[in-house]
This record gives sequence, C-alpha cells and structure tokens, in this order.
Amino acid sequence: MLDGNSICLKLSSKIEHTAPKKWLENNYNEYEFQLYIIDIESFNVENFNFSGTTTLTIEKKTSSYKVTIKFENNCIATCQAKNITIANIKAYNNDGAV
Repeated sequence: MLDGNSICLKLSSKIEHTAPKKWLENNYNEYEFQLYIIDIESFNVENFNFSGTTTLTIEKKTSSYKVTIKFENNCIATCQAKNITIANIKAYNNDGAV
C-alpha cells in the first residue's frame, strides 16, 4: 500500500524453532506482520514482478535505512528511508485450507 512517500508491506513467513515459546506451544506454523517504510528518499525496482518468495534485508545507515527486497524471479526493489517500523505481528496455524 502506498501512502505519500511511505509504503506499507504485508509480509508472512513460516515459523522457525527460534520463535516465541507461546507460538510453538500453540502449534502455529506461520506469522504475518506489516512493515512500514516511512519517508522514502529513493526507490528503485529492477525486473518488475512482485510475486514469489522474497528475501528482505534492512541495513541501518547513518541517518536512514536501506531496505532491499529480492524476489525469486530476479526482481529487486531497493529503497532508502528515514524510518521503518513493524506492526500487527500475528501468528497462526496455516492448515492449507482456502
């Protein structure tokens, strides 16, 4: 979702063994969260195609963050932003039913 010079990404992932104890006890196997990238200073996309498995990298620079999202289909999105935050972290059991 785009909002002025900010982006909100809704992301999900499989839970690993280092997850919070409560998640493991409840047999949750996935979690989701929203990543807010705020006050974007630059944005670049190569090989546009936002689908598939992703690798997310966030690097703290002197006064900003470099966010890189690599997709399995060779699409790479990079941006420089003044701030980032994570919200709405939720774990759940994905049983594969649609």
